[in-house]
Amino acid sequence: MKGALLLRLGIGVIAFMAVLGALLEIAREDDIDTRSIPERPEVNDPLRAELQRCRDLGDAALDDLDCAAIWAETRRRFLDPAPTSDPEE
Repeated sequence: MKGALLLRLGIGVIAFMAVLGALLEIAREDDIDTRSIPERPEVNDPLRAELQRCRDLGDAALDDLDCAAIWAETRRRFLDPAPTSDPEE
């Protein structure tokens, strides 16, 4: 009987410590830098402008052949490996 009581008391203490630790972690004020990320300078990229046009079209862009071509070019640019500086490689 005494062992069961000690076991329950130990479990209670451990549970209390876990809850207390979680509350302290939630209440802790982190020194996280919340400054906004600077935006990249505007680049005059006609592909970007066309992608934004297709985005603004919404579902109608699925039937637009120009949007399909723009998406294909975007995939090609993203998936093709970067050109190497040495053409013999």
